[in-house]
Formats: sequence, C-alpha cells, structure tokens
Amino acid sequence: MTELARVSHARERETASHVHTICHPAATTAPAEGLFRADRWILDDPELPHWLRDPIDEHYEWFNKHLRAPRRSGQREWRIHVTALCWFKPEARAHIARARHLAWLIAEAGQPTAMITTRHPGKVVYSDAFQVVAHPDDRTRLTA
Repeated sequence: MTELARVSHARERETASHVHTICHPAATTAPAEGLFRADRWILDDPELPHWLRDPIDEHYEWFNKHLRAPRRSGQREWRIHVTALCWFKPEARAHIARARHLAWLIAEAGQPTAMITTRHPGKVVYSDAFQVVAHPDDRTRLTA
C-alpha cells in the first residue's frame, strides 16, 4: 500500500464517510462540478503546464479503467439525474487516494477543489463496489 493510500485509509477509517470531490472553475462564474465532469475544462485549458497535464490525464485514464460510469438500473439512458451526487464508498481506499491526489494536482493548476464527506449520502439510485450515486435528502449532512 502506498503512503498516499495509507493516509487516505487512516482518514476514512476514522470517519467511515462517503467522499465526494468538487472543482471550482477559477476566474469564472460557472458552478462547481464533480471531479469527473471537470476533466473537460481542466484538460482543455491551453495554459495547463505539461508537468501537470500528464499526471492529471493519467489519473483520469486510471479512473476510466477502474471505475464504472454509473447507469440507472433497467434504463437504457446512462445519465443519472443532475441532482444526484457520486460518492466513493469508505472502503474504496485506492479510489479515494487517487481522487485526493488528482484534486491536489488540479489545485496546483490554479483550480480550487474541495473534498466533502457525509455519513448519509441520501436516496441511493446506483451502487457498485466503489461508489454510490444518491439524491441528497433531509438527513444528508456535508462536512468539508
């Protein structure tokens, strides 16, 4: 286990919370987006230096190989409604460690990021071994 994964494991074991990462487009009025929706404007930035672009791109490629795109059960439509949030399960330590490092790289590129957690993500509309997708409800409390 890498040092990054060990630190992530310790943090998640203490809180046993679901983890979600958001990115704020710098110098715009655009709303914050999840880590995986932000890839298009981060990697399309012509001012992003290669020393950041390459590892950011490598992380996105890793997630493409190791994390399924959520699909609604029994639906042909692959998209989950925009009000739902994707959360890493507390047990998804390697994914959370990668997300933390990717968020750090994105922040180094000048794009603010934040990692939020919750013990109750809401009404779950999708779940697999590493993530849940849920609509927040009255019991959903976010912690930064």
